[in-house]
Amino acid sequence: MNKPERPEIFNKAGDLLKRAADAGGSALKSVGDASEAAWNRATDAPDEAGKRRKTLIILGSGIAAIIVVLFVVSRLGGDGAVHTPVSTAQAVSVITVAPRGVTPTISLNGEARPVRDIQVSAPTSGVRVLEILVDEGDTVRAGQAMARLDTNVAEAQIQSAQASVAEAESSAIRARGEYERAESIRDSGALSAEAIEQRRAAAVAADARLAAARAQAREVNARLGGGYVRAPAAGLVIDRAAEVGRNVDGQVLFRIAADNRLEVAAQIAEADALALEVGQTAQFTLVDGSTVEGRLRRGPASIDSRTRTGEALFSLPAGTRVRAGMYLRGVAHLTERSVPAIPQSSVLYDDGQAYVYVVGDNNIVRRTEVQLGARDGDYIEIISGLDLGQRVVGAGAAFLQDGEEVRAIATEAAAAPAATAPVPPEQNLRGREG
Repeated sequence: MNKPERPEIFNKAGDLLKRAADAGGSALKSVGDASEAAWNRATDAPDEAGKRRKTLIILGSGIAAIIVVLFVVSRLGGDGAVHTPVSTAQAVSVITVAPRGVTPTISLNGEARPVRDIQVSAPTSGVRVLEILVDEGDTVRAGQAMARLDTNVAEAQIQSAQASVAEAESSAIRARGEYERAESIRDSGALSAEAIEQRRAAAVAADARLAAARAQAREVNARLGGGYVRAPAAGLVIDRAAEVGRNVDGQVLFRIAADNRLEVAAQIAEADALALEVGQTAQFTLVDGSTVEGRLRRGPASIDSRTRTGEALFSLPAGTRVRAGMYLRGVAHLTERSVPAIPQSSVLYDDGQAYVYVVGDNNIVRRTEVQLGARDGDYIEIISGLDLGQRVVGAGAAFLQDGEEVRAIATEAAAAPAATAPVPPEQNLRGREG
């Protein structure tokens, strides 16, 4: 039979128990003697009063005995007592860095706008609007009249152009006739060759002036559009600035969303710009909670030097409830990949720099700066700063100091998926840490 390695512990424990028994016995004997004397005095009293006094004596004696025993035991031990050391290390959960399959998400915020925003102005200036023929929300076809202008001025300009054409025609006929008559008598010598050439040049110049007058007449007629402002393309009227009676002086009167096609101009963080691919889909949420799917038409062409963001264009399908000018929030899901990841609760920040506490073999923690990547639910990708297999502090990291000793109460692998219900998409933390 094996002997205990430290028999002195049992010897001290035996002495302690013996002393407690002796002291407790003496205390109980004293309490018993006092109780007996009180009991004898109580028996000399009348019956009813004696019974009540006996009851009180019994209860008081019991309580006194308990108090005495507890006091004696608490005073025992002294220098020979056995003390058990208590650890002062903070209890924390420990996470092991391991690969995890994550599906990074990119947050998208932007305004819906027309793919082709056509601004329609009056074909001329100095005329008044007499009638509005379309309003915001109307669908127009190419060439459709949108407003009627003051036709008196328009007709006067057209008539002026037609008069110029008629005058040019008359001059051309006269010049051509003079040249033909001069050419017919060339052989007779009545006119010199120089005079004949002058008449030929005058006829050519008259023909040129006629052509210019006719072109100007066509321009005036086309520019005035018969006295109407016409739609240059089919689409949806999204804005109207024209008012009846207002003079037109080159300002924009209507805006048309060509073919009623809209897109979302979403602002993308610089770190996410290269992760997007043309044709990639994204889900956008309207103010009423409904969603619409967009498809990336063009990634950021440049990055703003102040905001470090770029503009990505997502085309929206036709017939949605989205209206031009709406502000939409969305998310794009990237391709799933396996990366080192840890819970977000393990990451702390100091002046924008992310860091974690790495637990060493001696349970001493060391502050380690890390570079973060994409977030996926409650986990975040570690780009640099940690190696697979290292242990980091989970819950309780915010109360630690560099070099402090800890006591691990739980250890888990960061790659293990949580055994709870899936987190709703709206609770996911999207985007990247810059």
